[in-house]
Amino acid sequence: MTIDAQIEAVLFATAKPLSFSYVARLLEVSVKEVEDGVLVLRERLESSGSGLTLQEHEGDILFVTRPECAEVVVKVIKEASAGELTRPSLETLTILAYRGPLTRPEIEQIRGVQSSLILRNLMIRGLVEEKGMGDLGQDLYGLTMECLKALGIESVQNLPQYEELRGHASIQDVLADLEENLESKEEKGAETTL
Repeated sequence: MTIDAQIEAVLFATAKPLSFSYVARLLEVSVKEVEDGVLVLRERLESSGSGLTLQEHEGDILFVTRPECAEVVVKVIKEASAGELTRPSLETLTILAYRGPLTRPEIEQIRGVQSSLILRNLMIRGLVEEKGMGDLGQDLYGLTMECLKALGIESVQNLPQYEELRGHASIQDVLADLEENLESKEEKGAETTL
């Protein structure tokens, strides 16, 4: 797979600004190769008439929608922020309420499915926000004050059976498995760089 295609996939999956050096490290290529790949990707997006373009700022790059698409994007965002929450959204909110803040991989480990779009939609609705960085440099997600207000509580500790469910053994086991897997991957990565 070409570097520009890999960059496209990474930017699409993260939906946040990434530095050239981070992308280079992730793809195990040089920063120069990433810069060249970004040029190819930008040209491909331009020539194909894509609704997406690349935005660069201070060494970071991000997928954004073209200004010409603003009207339709606003409609989609309004629809995404209105209406009832889906079952996966409610599931994710419950996990964050009782166990948060958590990283996306931790949420996915508990749910057993990919959750980036769910998190994005909950952030658009103002129910979830980034709460800093986790141990491995990944964003932590938690409930917003607006979400607590909508639930009619002052704090997550006021949720029913909060202490019992927060420390539930099966959730502890799932998160411990994830931590072991991540540590194992880090150790293997360190061994291959030696």
